Amino acid sequence: MIRLLIAEDSLTVQRVLTHLLSGEPNIEIVGIASDGEEAVRMCKELRPDLMTMDIFMPKLNGLEATRKIMSECPTRIVVISSMVNAPDTKFAFEAMRAGAIDVIEKPVGILSGKYQEIKKELLRIIKSSIKTRPDAQLSWLPSQIADAPWIKPAKPASVPPSEIPKPPDENAPLELICIGGSTGAPTVIVEILSQLPKEYPIPIIVAQHISKGFAEKMADWLNSAISLDVRMASEHTKLRPGLVLVCPDHKHLRFVGKDQIVLSNPTGQGGHIPNIDMLFQTVAEHYGASAVGVILSGMGKDGSSGLLKMRQKQAYTIGQNEETSVVYGMNRVASEIGAVHVERSPIGIANTLVELGEKRHS
Repeated sequence: MIRLLIAEDSLTVQRVLTHLLSGEPNIEIVGIASDGEEAVRMCKELRPDLMTMDIFMPKLNGLEATRKIMSECPTRIVVISSMVNAPDTKFAFEAMRAGAIDVIEKPVGILSGKYQEIKKELLRIIKSSIKTRPDAQLSWLPSQIADAPWIKPAKPASVPPSEIPKPPDENAPLELICIGGSTGAPTVIVEILSQLPKEYPIPIIVAQHISKGFAEKMADWLNSAISLDVRMASEHTKLRPGLVLVCPDHKHLRFVGKDQIVLSNPTGQGGHIPNIDMLFQTVAEHYGASAVGVILSGMGKDGSSGLLKMRQKQAYTIGQNEETSVVYGMNRVASEIGAVHVERSPIGIANTLVELGEKRHS
């Protein structure tokens, strides 16, 4: 039984969430908090398995409440945001940076007849989030992030350089880095990218499983949080040094040649969008030893077989380590099948990418 606490100040949304979830046999709504202070207090008292967190609430907003909860009683938190079409989604993503597991759009669309679609997505997020470790990222996040979430973090001078095994072909020029992640990965991605210098010499592709409508907002958030140039991927985009491309959340991205991106519609046969295996497999085919593949925290196994193809083609492959993973799933499978050359913490991954960029960029 999943014991769920709802933090939401709108009576209408409270009723909608209760209506959507109250009939589920494996979910028990143990309380409803109407403001941020109440959310913190009820979390401490009730110790729920999972919380849904509104962003804009009285007394404490969702970001402040998330930070307080994660510092005092770490709990799985799913942010429910009404801002998928709003110009400023930084609050929702900063809440994830503070420790929230995932973000989903507020179920106002139920009035437009999308009841089953909204319920299905909400249940999917809840059931996947319950398998996460809410305090995993607290073990590695730089302290200045928690203390000042709106300040771009400086590269920590105290972190020693990583000692990495030699790549299979250390003489190959490095032309592309591709990163794949799912649950728990957005925080890792922003921290990795924030450690790379502004003049980083290699283009980067990011494939992140995220609720529909949030990939573009994630790109905007990353662009505001790091020094590299972040954009949504398109077939007309030219790869260049220091450019970070985020895959759309409604199409797959693959390469049909070096620097030749194709976006394709899903086939309707299920699977994750974007498909990380598809990205990694085509990178293996067209870049070989000139690429680096990184697989991060996430549920399931998407990306693992594609990363194995990359390693078989002499690409350098990195997996996020178990200790820092909110979900040691995709990266665990990749490690078990021999797809991972080395496992690292997020800061270790960033240091490794800096070193590889310095040593192997032509």
